[in-house]
Amino acid sequence: FGRGQDQLLHGWLNSFMKSKKEMNKAIIWDYDGTLVDTRIKNLNVTKKILQHIVGIRSSEYPALQSLENYSRATRRAKNWRELYKNEFDLKEDQIDEAGKLWTQYQLSDDSEITFFGGIEEVVRSLSRYPNLIFSQNSRSNIAQVLEREDLLRCFVDIVGYEELSSSNQKPAPDGLLLCISKIAASNCKHVFFIGDHETDTLCGHNANAQLEKSDTDARIINVAALYGSKKDASDWVIRPDHIANSTQEIASFIESYSLHTLRG
Repeated sequence: FGRGQDQLLHGWLNSFMKSKKEMNKAIIWDYDGTLVDTRIKNLNVTKKILQHIVGIRSSEYPALQSLENYSRATRRAKNWRELYKNEFDLKEDQIDEAGKLWTQYQLSDDSEITFFGGIEEVVRSLSRYPNLIFSQNSRSNIAQVLEREDLLRCFVDIVGYEELSSSNQKPAPDGLLLCISKIAASNCKHVFFIGDHETDTLCGHNANAQLEKSDTDARIINVAALYGSKKDASDWVIRPDHIANSTQEIASFIESYSLHTLRG
């Protein structure tokens, strides 16, 4: 080869290796507080469910007296079952009933839902990678919202709370491992899990502990999305691998991560 041909071959090899590295990634998103601000809707739905189950006005519960109180209560709870147990003193059978009512009330409630600024563009820009959603919200409710914004086509699948038993909800790793199994054919090694709650990071940590015992090379990279109601992760027991203070930082981190691993 001449010098010019060598340069062309070198450039082609670099492009090939870069493409190979980039496609060796997948993204799993939390839904509430990460893609969309659903606090108002979830507060209203929770009020209706409790009225249905226990017949007590929502004002009887401090956690439901204001949006700020509700946000704090959801932060304190590891998952939705713990929220209903600790904040509303429901028994296990009542919590099971609440779970069955959630989808029905979510789909019938028309409270405001807003996507975080710029997140729709970020999802579309990253849609060449396998994208999934793992949430404690309802699968059908999430799909309905995404379809309305023409975003559903950007996701391979959605894992909602209905697909997991009560003992396998976050921070148990089962949901994340289920997501990874759905994209096993793509052999993605770098799986970015983006969530706004400490429980999300703990879930990713627990999933990595299981993945290390398996024959897969996949690993979870925890990204804390702190552009919503939570602005600080300094008190989290398990620290995330990266903190995104804006939606655009998510795309920047994922893209630069591939370049970093290429150079490494």
